[in-house]
Parts: sequence; structure tokens; C-alpha cells
Amino acid sequence: MAATPLELAKTFGTPLLAIDELHLRSIMRRFRKAFANPRWHCSLFYAAKALALQAIAKIAHEEGLGFDACSEGELQTALQAGVPPSECILHGCAKTERELELALRSRIRFIVIDNREELVALCRLAELANVRVPILIRVNVGLSAPTIAQIQTSSPESKFGFPIEDGQARAAAIEIRRSPSLELCGLHCHIGSQITDLSVYAEVVYRLSVLALAFEREDVSCMVLNVGGGLGVPEHDTDPNGSTPEAWAKTLFVALDKWFAGNENRRRLMIEPGRAIVAPAGMTLYSVGVRKKMANGDQAVIVDGGMSDNPRPALYEAAYDVRVASRPEAAPDGKYWIFGRHCEADLLFRAVPLPNPQAGDVLLVRNTGAYTYSMASNYNRFPKPAVVLTNGDSARIIAKREPLEHVLDLDL
Repeated sequence: MAATPLELAKTFGTPLLAIDELHLRSIMRRFRKAFANPRWHCSLFYAAKALALQAIAKIAHEEGLGFDACSEGELQTALQAGVPPSECILHGCAKTERELELALRSRIRFIVIDNREELVALCRLAELANVRVPILIRVNVGLSAPTIAQIQTSSPESKFGFPIEDGQARAAAIEIRRSPSLELCGLHCHIGSQITDLSVYAEVVYRLSVLALAFEREDVSCMVLNVGGGLGVPEHDTDPNGSTPEAWAKTLFVALDKWFAGNENRRRLMIEPGRAIVAPAGMTLYSVGVRKKMANGDQAVIVDGGMSDNPRPALYEAAYDVRVASRPEAAPDGKYWIFGRHCEADLLFRAVPLPNPQAGDVLLVRNTGAYTYSMASNYNRFPKPAVVLTNGDSARIIAKREPLEHVLDLDL
């Protein structure tokens, strides 16, 4: 079956998320090449929160990436996809005992500890299981990343990690050092998403270096430095923002050379890109249901999806490149306000230049691989859309369209 947008829409229906496998693999390989540095050992982990499906996890594993999970569901996705536990990391700011027990049983690579309650719980569970658990401490470096507030994750106002300034991070490290069941392997810090000013990562490395060297003076090991993800990518084709894996790697390696000079062999760099890997490989297809003139004179187009399959425009006013699939290069005849069909304002795309869209047309929205399906909901009792993986002229379903019966079956 050919995998053109119109044929995909006809075969699988809309709304539909399509992931280009060839593009996805090429991005993963580009990241691996960019972070191959003879002076620094670097491991890449795919941040599953961007899109956690077994097919995606399997591709990441085949391309040499580990799997960064932040829930039982995401970790089970990786394990069922055949990702070795030794290539999995578990994050989360409020892990349940069930999640910690799964991580212990599975013998995953690292558990990233976010707070003291988790530290106490994990120590108790590890002692009961008679195992020694390798962990990283997530620290809050008190840095407001140059991105919107909703996706800053290491500012002084953030819920994530052990703060450094008030001594919480140091106290946690000393407590871990004293535990026979926990092995502190290093530090973790994730500062946010959609970061295009890469100089902030040099500051992150500096702050981690100060902390790591202070810890080591107290005989606390910090071999692993995990700087998380967050590399910004353009959300639509005319967006000048966004950076490259190569530029990100250069920034990090220059900072590492500066602040850890002389002891490179003792350090292990880890990164966790998610959006930057899967967003550009994805596109969403919608069918136009209604076109109408609004009271202010603007033209509205209402499609068969909306905030239930892509909440990002409502949350962050995220922008995307939108085209009419049957005539993607046609000259626009005006600007259109594209809405979903939910009982909210549900504005998806603002003032988009399009060539006379009509009911029945299929709209193609690019760069939607990240944080669309993974954030989808059943608002207005809409079932979640299907996801397909395309490969040249073929396509296959990797997530079924949710039947309405599944939604209704949860009712009692």
C-alpha cells in the first residue's frame, strides 16, 4: 500500500498520527554520530514521554539508544518491546512502591531519585529484596531555562529534584553513601524543553561540576553526569528557532573539557532527547468537517480532531506547519483559523495560509510526533486516534484506534 497522506487517511481514517520510520532512524543515527567523542563516553536514552509505543521503543533499541521511562506504563512498554532492562532508566517525581518494585525486579540501569521520600522507600525495598541498586540523584540547579514557564523543570519554582542551594542534594548524597543497599553513580539534571539558547547547557555543566567535585571531596562518587534533554526543534517550517544535535554536543563537550579537565576517564555523560528525535518524524492528518465565517469576518475551519489528540496549542500556543494534503504546494487564498470540534474554544492553528480549504479536504500537520498521542485524552468521550508507522511506500498500525466501547467499558 502506498503511504501518501491521502492514501493513509483513506485507509486508516482520521485523525491519524503517522511516524516516518526512515526519518526517525536517521535522526537517531544523527544524534549518535554527534555525541561520539573519543574523549568522553556518552550514552543516549530516548525520552519515552514524547511518544511511548512498543514499536518506537524497539526502533530506539535497534539504533543503539536506551529507554528513559517515567512511569510503570512507560517502563513496561520498553520491557514488552524487548528492550533489555540494563538499557532502561526510571524517572518520576512521585514514584509508587509498585513502580520501584518493578524497577528492582527488572534490574534496570538506573533509578533516578527525585526526593527524600523516594530515597527512604527505595532503601527499604532494596533491603527487603537483598539487592544493591544503582541510582542517580536528580538535582535542581536553580536555573530558569530560556523557554516558557510551563516547561521549565529546574527553576527555583520547579517541583523536580533535590535543591542544591539549601543543602538538600548534599544531605541526600551522604544518606545514600551510608546505605548498604544503594549505590550512588552520579547526578541527573533536566532543565526543560524547547531550549534553543544552548549556552544554558554550559552553565548546567558548570553547576554540576561544582557539586560533583564537592561531593567527591566527601568521598561521594559522581561518575555519571546526566544532563537530560530539552533540545529545541522548529515546530513549523518557517520557524528560525531550533538547534542541531551537533551544536548541542559541541556545547556540552566544550563545557566538559573546561570543567572536568584531567579526569575525563572517570566521567560518563548521558543525554535524554525525546521531542528532538520523534517530533520531526511525525505528521497528523485531519479531515475538514466544516468551513464557516466567524462574526469577526475571519474564516474558520473545523476538523475531526482537536485538543483530545493534540493539547499543546491549548497549553502552550504551540505552532505547526499545516497544508492541504491534496495540494500542498498550492498558493494560499487567505488565512484560516483551524479549530477542533470539542466543547472548548479548541483553537488548534492560528491564521494559517491555506488554498481554499473545503469540507472533505485532508489537512496535513507536520512535526507532530512528540507530545500529541502521548498527551491524548478522551475529552468529550472521544476515542484516541490510531498511529501508523510508514516506511517508504508501506504503512502499518502501531497503535490501534481506540474503540468507543473501550471508553464506555470503564463505566460502572
